Amino acid sequence: MPDLLLPPGVRYACIRCGACCRSLEVTLTDAEHERLAGHDWSGELADYAPERYFARRRGVRGRQTWRLRSQPSGACRFLTDDGLCRVHSVLGYKAKPFAGRLFPFTFTVTPIGVFVGVRFSCPAVVRGKGPELEKQRHDIQRLYREYAKAYAPPKAPERVRFHRGFELSWHDAVRLEDQLLAFLLSQDLPIARRLLACRRLVHRFLKEASGSADGERVGVEPDEILAEAAAAQPEGNGLSRIEGALLRLLTAAFVGVAPPSFRELSMGGRLRVRLGNVGGRLRMALGRGRVVLPELPEAVPVADATAADRGELDVPTEAMLERYYVAKVASQGFFGQSFFGRSFLEGIDFLASSYGAILWLARAHAVAAGRRRVAADDVAYAIRQVDHGLGYSPAFAGGLDRARAFFFRAWATQDRILMRNA
Repeated sequence: MPDLLLPPGVRYACIRCGACCRSLEVTLTDAEHERLAGHDWSGELADYAPERYFARRRGVRGRQTWRLRSQPSGACRFLTDDGLCRVHSVLGYKAKPFAGRLFPFTFTVTPIGVFVGVRFSCPAVVRGKGPELEKQRHDIQRLYREYAKAYAPPKAPERVRFHRGFELSWHDAVRLEDQLLAFLLSQDLPIARRLLACRRLVHRFLKEASGSADGERVGVEPDEILAEAAAAQPEGNGLSRIEGALLRLLTAAFVGVAPPSFRELSMGGRLRVRLGNVGGRLRMALGRGRVVLPELPEAVPVADATAADRGELDVPTEAMLERYYVAKVASQGFFGQSFFGRSFLEGIDFLASSYGAILWLARAHAVAAGRRRVAADDVAYAIRQVDHGLGYSPAFAGGLDRARAFFFRAWATQDRILMRNA
C-alpha cells in the first residue's frame, strides 16, 4: 500500500445535502451497470425504464463506459425528495456507484506517494464540517485500494514539468511546495498577499534556476519575498478595462460549467446551449447584460454584480480561503494531469487568478441575495463554484483559456488583482 499524503487542515463528513447528486455526472463500469440494471426498480420508481436511467458514454476510454441519466434539473434520477440516495437505501452502501462513494476525494499517484485531494465543490468541505482527514486515514486507504483495483488510476510522470522545458524532481517540487504552504499559512498577512508571495516565489525560482549551471544550488530568500508581498502597494486606480474584461471572462468560464442534464439534450439543444454560453461570456467580458449564477433563480446585471462591499473579510472567511488554497497546493491539485496538463508555474498563476474570480462571484452572490456587504455564505458559494469548474470544466484545458492566461501574464494581471483585494 503506497503512502497516502493528506492535505492539512481539511475536514469532511457527509452532511447529506445532496449537492453532489444535483450537479455531477455519475459514471459506471460495466459491472456497476449490470448490478444496478439487474435490479427491478419498477416497485420504487414509477417511471423506471432502463433506457431512461442508463446511457452509454460516447467515445470514452477506460472502464467507466456507462453513466446515470439525470433529471432535467441536473439531479441524479436515484436522488430521493429528501436528498438521499435510493440505491443506498434499497441495495445498501456498497451497491452505490463507486464514483458517488469516492466523492469528494481525489487521488494523484506520484513516484513519491499518493496525494489525496478533496473537492471544494462539496459544501461540507468548504465549511470544514467533520473530523480531520488524518483521523479518517484508514477509511481513505480502503477507498483508495478499491479505486486502484477498479479504475487503474493514472500515474504522474517521473519528473515535474515546472515551466516549458524546465523540470524538477518530485522531491525538489515538494520542498518548493513546503515553502508555498508556509506562505499560505502565514497568519500575519491577508490571503491575497500570501498568494502574491507564492506567485513571486515561483517566478523568482524559475528565473534563478533557468540561469544557473547544471547541479548548481538555487537560492531564493523566502523572508525577502514575504516582506516584499507585505509591503507591496497597488499601482494606479484599479484594473484597466482590458484587465477587467479578462477577469470577467475568466469568471464567466466558472459560471458556464455545463450541468449533467446537458447530455440529455438533442444535438440542436446542445448547440443552442453552447452558443448561448459563448454569447453570455462575451457580454460578461464587456460588462453588459445579465449573468445567471448556478443555484440562484434570479439573473444578476453584470454592471451591478460587484456593487456589494467586500470590506475586510472576517477570520472564519479568511480561514475558509486559506483552507482551500492550502489543500490545492498540498494535494498536487494545481498542475499536471489533475489540472488540465498545466505546468507548476501556470498552476500557481491560475490559483492567483482564481482569487479574483472567487471575490467577483462572492460579490455577485451577495447582490443576488440583496446584501450590501459580502458575507461568509457568499465566499463559500464562490469557492464551491470555482472548484467545481476546475474539477469538471473542459474549458480550462482549451486554447482559449491558455490564450487568456498568456494575456494575464502579459499585463501582470494576477499581481494587480491580488493587490486590489489585499
